Amino acid sequence: KKADDKKADDKKADDKKADDKKADDKKADDKKADDKKADDKKADDKKAEPKEVEVPSQGRSNLWGGSRSTKNSKKSSEFVEVFESVVASANESTLPIMSGKRQIALGTVVSSDGLVLTKASELRGDLGCQLNDGEIISAQVIGVDPKTDLALLKLETSDLNVIQWADDLSPPLMGRWVATPKAERRTKPTVGVVSVNAREIPPSRPFIGIYMEDVEDEDGIRISRIINKSPADLADLRVNDVILKLDGELVKDRMFLQKALGQYDINDRVTLVVRRGGKQIDIKLTLAERDKVSPDNSRSNTQNSMGSVLSRRRKDFPMSFQHDSMLSSSTCGGPIVDLSGKAVGINIARAGRVASLALTADVVLPILEKLKTGQYSPAVVNKVKIDQLSADLDEMVGKIGTLPAKKNVLERKYNVERARREEIQKTIRELEARLKAATAKEAVQKTELDDVRTRLRFLEKSKGRLEDDLKKLRLGSR
Repeated sequence: KKADDKKADDKKADDKKADDKKADDKKADDKKADDKKADDKKADDKKAEPKEVEVPSQGRSNLWGGSRSTKNSKKSSEFVEVFESVVASANESTLPIMSGKRQIALGTVVSSDGLVLTKASELRGDLGCQLNDGEIISAQVIGVDPKTDLALLKLETSDLNVIQWADDLSPPLMGRWVATPKAERRTKPTVGVVSVNAREIPPSRPFIGIYMEDVEDEDGIRISRIINKSPADLADLRVNDVILKLDGELVKDRMFLQKALGQYDINDRVTLVVRRGGKQIDIKLTLAERDKVSPDNSRSNTQNSMGSVLSRRRKDFPMSFQHDSMLSSSTCGGPIVDLSGKAVGINIARAGRVASLALTADVVLPILEKLKTGQYSPAVVNKVKIDQLSADLDEMVGKIGTLPAKKNVLERKYNVERARREEIQKTIRELEARLKAATAKEAVQKTELDDVRTRLRFLEKSKGRLEDDLKKLRLGSR
C-alpha cells in the first residue's frame, strides 16, 4: 500500500510539473505577443509622427571682403522648400485676423469648433478671421489675459484644423531652428533661429510726458516743458503748472514723483491735483509707455523699426524666447513651430529690427484653459478701467451742466457783436474810399495850385522889371 501511495504521489507531482510547464509556456507566448503588439504600435507611431527635417547650412560672408553667398540663406528657395513641408500642417491651423479687409495679426486655431488664440493688443475695429478657402467670417473676443497679451476669439464655424503642440513643452534653446506659418505673403513660412533663451521680458516705465523742476521752499514740482502728444499734452497740462498730488498722495519733489509712478502700469488712469495761477484743479490722464513717447528713445525706436512695423506692445511678458524671424506687428499671434512641425509657442511681439518674441508653450497652454472658461471676457477683465472711465464720463457730464445753454446765449451775443463789427468795417471801407478819392482830388488841386503860384511869381517879377524900366524912362535915367 505504501508503494502504491508513493507511486500515486509521484504521478501527481509529475502532473503538476507538466501543468506548470504548460502555464509557463503560455505566459511566454503571451509576452511575445504583447511585445510584438508594442513593437508594431511604436512603428506605427513613428510613421505617424512628424519627422524633423535636415536643414541646409547657411552660407557665410567672406571675411576678406568677398560677396556673401545667398544660396543657403533663410530666404533662398532651398530653405523655403524645406520649411514649407515643416509648416504644412501648422498652415492649416493658422488664420489671418482681419479688421475689415486689413490683416492685423495671425491667429492659432485651438479648437475645431471655432476657438482661435491671438495677440490682444493688436485687435481693432470689426474683427474677422480669413479661413483657408478665403472666406472672412466675423469673430468675437471671449477672453483676454492682460499679463500675456493673449486673446481668445470665437468664430461661428466648425471643422477647423487644430494646432498640434510639441510633445516636449520646454522652450527651444538658443541656436534651434523655428518657423512661423503664413508670416510672409500669407502662404510662405518665415524662418529664424532662437537667438536668446527664454526669460521674462520686463515692462517699460510709465510716463506722463513732462520736464519738471522742484519748487523752492514748498512741496510740489513745476512743469518746465511738455512733450508733444504725451499724456500731459493730451490732458491739457501747461508749462508752470505745479503738481501737488498724485492720486491723493502729496508730491514732495521730482524723485518722489518718479518713484511713485513706478508703482503704476502702462495705461493706468491717474488723477493729478495741479495749482494753476491761484486755483487748484484736478486733471486726469492715462499713463503711456516711456519707450514709445519719450523723445530720448526716438532714435533707437526709428532704428529698431527699420524694415518692419513693431508691435503696439512689445514688453512686459512672462517666459518668452527671442528669435530673429522677420515678422511684423500683423504677423504676430500665430504659432511658431520647430523642425517637427509642432508648435513650441505663440509669436507675441515684433520687438526690434532683428528681434521677435514668442511666449513658450508651457506658458500658453494654462492661459488657454483659463480663457476657455468664459470668466475672462473683456468686460470682466477691464471692469476697473471701465468703471473709472464711466465715473470720469459722469463727472464730465456734470461739469458740462448748463454750459450748452450758456453757449447758446454767448453765441447770440457773439453774432450781434460780429454784425456790429461788420457794419463798422463797412462804414470804415466807405470812408476809406471817400478818403482815397479826396486825397486824389487834393493832389490834383495841389498840382494846379503849385502851377498858379509859379506863374504868379514869374509874372510879379516881370511886372517889377517893367515898372522899374518905366520909372527910369520917365526920369531920363535910362
